[in-house]
Amino acid sequence: MNTKHLALFAQVVKTGNITQVAKNLHVSQPAISMQLKRLEQEVGVLLFTIVGRNISVTDAGLTFLEYAESILSLEGQIYRSMEEFRIGNRGEIVIGASPVAGTYLLPKLLLSFTKTYPDILVEIETGTDEEIERSVRVGNIDVGLTLKEPEDHLAFRVTRYSQERLIGIQPSSEFTSRMILVPGDVTVPLSVELDLDIMRLDSTEAVKQFVMEGMGYGVVLESAAKLEVTNGKLLYWREYAPYPVAANVITRPAERLSKSVWFFINHLGK
Repeated sequence: MNTKHLALFAQVVKTGNITQVAKNLHVSQPAISMQLKRLEQEVGVLLFTIVGRNISVTDAGLTFLEYAESILSLEGQIYRSMEEFRIGNRGEIVIGASPVAGTYLLPKLLLSFTKTYPDILVEIETGTDEEIERSVRVGNIDVGLTLKEPEDHLAFRVTRYSQERLIGIQPSSEFTSRMILVPGDVTVPLSVELDLDIMRLDSTEAVKQFVMEGMGYGVVLESAAKLEVTNGKLLYWREYAPYPVAANVITRPAERLSKSVWFFINHLGK
């Protein structure tokens, strides 16, 4: 069913005069009458009767008008919604991040972004940096937040988000352990001169808890231990030289990015 015919029918009914509608639309009266006749033939019932230059709507026509107005209203909503997607005000973004990046870096970024673009839905997935890169490459996720440069740099668009540091931490009380605890989801450079046994744990949170209990030293992202160091629950381990790491946002090449993803990328520097 042609929505243009529905709009014409609604306008004729509300105006009550085909001649006036023809004048408003700058078309001939016979052309309008022909379109209305085709509409009646399509639905198979009389929608109106013509009395002189005026029309009288039948009961079927009044019911048809209600549906026509609903359809036209819905059509308008569709175009307005598609326009919002076109300019990027609405949409959905799937963001992938490693557990440490998703826990300590992503919340602040998403808080600012969702306040600015409340109608863009954000879905979050977690995985290793390698898994995130692979998912971005094949299109399963739109944006990846990683703590290392992609190996195949030319396959991605890389945007620097922030400069971070890996730092050493130790318990705030005396301890005797010669163990160094590192999170399994972060590539941690270690000096062979430290002469410590290495234990890998599932997460940064586990490392902090083990260190606070006196199980040994730890190496974590600086922002991950900031609160505990400020509150005196952890101390900086001075023998471990802070190691710089970059937090990068990776996406597919520019020509394959949606408007919503562009809004996210442009929001990074704000």
